[in-house]
Amino acid sequence: MLRRKITESLSEWKGRKHKCLLVKGQRQVGKTYSIEQFASENYENYVEYNLSSDKSARRIFDGDLDVDSIISAMGLFSPDVDIKPGSTLIFIDEIQDYPRAKEALKSFTKDGRYDVIASGSMLGVSIPHDKDEEGSWKAEDQEEPLEPSGYVEYMTMYALDFEEFCWANGVSEEHISELRDCIRSRRSIGPAFMERFNQLYRDFMLVGGMPEAVQTFVDTKDYALVGKIQSDLLESCRKDINRYNKGMDRIKTLECFESIPSQLAQSNKKFMFSKVDGGGSRNSAAKYKGNLSWIEGAGYGNMVRSLRSVSVPLRGNEVRDQFKVYLSDTGMLMEMYGKAAKQSLYSDDISYNKGAVVENFVAECLMKSGYIPRYYRKNNGPMMMELDFVIELGSELAVIEVKSGKDRDAPSISKAGKIADVKRRISFEKTDVFVSDDGIEHYPLFTAGFIDAMEKEYDGPVF
Repeated sequence: MLRRKITESLSEWKGRKHKCLLVKGQRQVGKTYSIEQFASENYENYVEYNLSSDKSARRIFDGDLDVDSIISAMGLFSPDVDIKPGSTLIFIDEIQDYPRAKEALKSFTKDGRYDVIASGSMLGVSIPHDKDEEGSWKAEDQEEPLEPSGYVEYMTMYALDFEEFCWANGVSEEHISELRDCIRSRRSIGPAFMERFNQLYRDFMLVGGMPEAVQTFVDTKDYALVGKIQSDLLESCRKDINRYNKGMDRIKTLECFESIPSQLAQSNKKFMFSKVDGGGSRNSAAKYKGNLSWIEGAGYGNMVRSLRSVSVPLRGNEVRDQFKVYLSDTGMLMEMYGKAAKQSLYSDDISYNKGAVVENFVAECLMKSGYIPRYYRKNNGPMMMELDFVIELGSELAVIEVKSGKDRDAPSISKAGKIADVKRRISFEKTDVFVSDDGIEHYPLFTAGFIDAMEKEYDGPVF
């Protein structure tokens, strides 16, 4: 059984006054399993309705949406469960497949007697809906109603992060705590820890964080079998693209998705719409912009936007139409690159350009740790530079360099020390922890998975 951090977040939600909870996340990251496990361990009983696989359960929300009417209808579908306030969790899964169920969340929050968790895999995208021949809603031809803003709390779940992957592979909390102390105090990690965590880092890039792939790897250590699962997961992504898009958008969204690995492999990793179809048309951005946004909303891609200047607040300096796109799961990226790439990564073949993969890993770690990464590039002048990532690390602005090879030359991050708002300069590379004379902090690549340990301690109120 895989240990997941969301369990602690769900416990925190239950332990205070709360609204209905809506758990978002890419398909097959473990939302359903985690919520079911939480329900069984924290409530006397629970009822679950999957609005994708059990279309008859949608009838619960076809009548009046007052709480008593809904509970009465639920009793017809769950006659063996006494749905009692406070002791029963109501779990509505794949809620994106039935719009009226979302509207019901507002009623439950206003009523306040029942704990309700809903989850969905396509809650970040606009899904068209229409009624089928039986009067139930289906995913075609009619716009979805707005979510009940103000009456719902949101939580995003990702595939396993690197720390969860370490837990799954038997690393103790004590050893992770010791690693975090080294990162926090910027002192040497030591050869034993370096070897073990570098091995885990390599495996995480090959396996990724999708629960089925991780569990299979833990049980078998069979990379080929993991690759088969990753291939199936990618096929599932393609099917979702076909299911939740319509017409030509199916083709255009799939073209954008399939182009991500090749675009990352370029020296300039900026996503170019003109490279999606190879046409080089000036209209490519207008043609594909909505499709790429769909990929981001569905959780398949992490968009890292450009900055016009490295200064706070970062959001105010974003260039929204210039960005790099990374896959949300590095293991699935490796599956798209193929067996030769996996063999080179496993053997640490220096002739293979791993820059795209390592950057994807760091972007994935930043997103899963709650940081919003941006990047910066200036193409001319004495301050010409390229900064892989720029983040707000707690109260400090940090610039990040990612180096997949042995070359430690880093002119860009050296120049970044002259930028007034930059307080931290961090280089992830093949090294132990140390701080160079110019103040640049050097960390092993795998420590990107524990970047929150690099935050400066803060003793003020929580914001």
